[in-house]
Amino acid sequence: MDVTVAEANPIATKRSLVRSAVVTAITIVLAAIVLAGIAAGPTRPGNRVDSLAAVIRCPQCQGESIKDSSAPTARTMRLIVAEQVDAGQTDKEILDYFRGLYGDQVILDPGLSASTIALWAIPALTLAAGIGMMRWLVRSRTS
Repeated sequence: MDVTVAEANPIATKRSLVRSAVVTAITIVLAAIVLAGIAAGPTRPGNRVDSLAAVIRCPQCQGESIKDSSAPTARTMRLIVAEQVDAGQTDKEILDYFRGLYGDQVILDPGLSASTIALWAIPALTLAAGIGMMRWLVRSRTS
């Protein structure tokens, strides 16, 4: 006579299902929060110089914008941004100027292009795999 776990202890099975459902719900809520943050993009202050300085990487600092950096190079770059804003340059023209000097890595928000598609796809694929694994675990425990 074979007795399954569900027949031996139905309360434990219900608890396991509830626990799996709660973990799945939390995962979905956290994923929605992350995706909403990505979709909203960075917050932009009213000042164009500050908003541009916030997306330009300081070449001397590790992952820090020229807005947040106190390095001499960052101060010089902020002055250049201010001069170009005053001269009527568009945001794209200013960012392209710095890309020309330092390459694409000078921009903190890489955007979507052929060279950065993996940066955007890997988190989405990881999230999808995690949700798929959670669903598989729930289904395998119920059958």
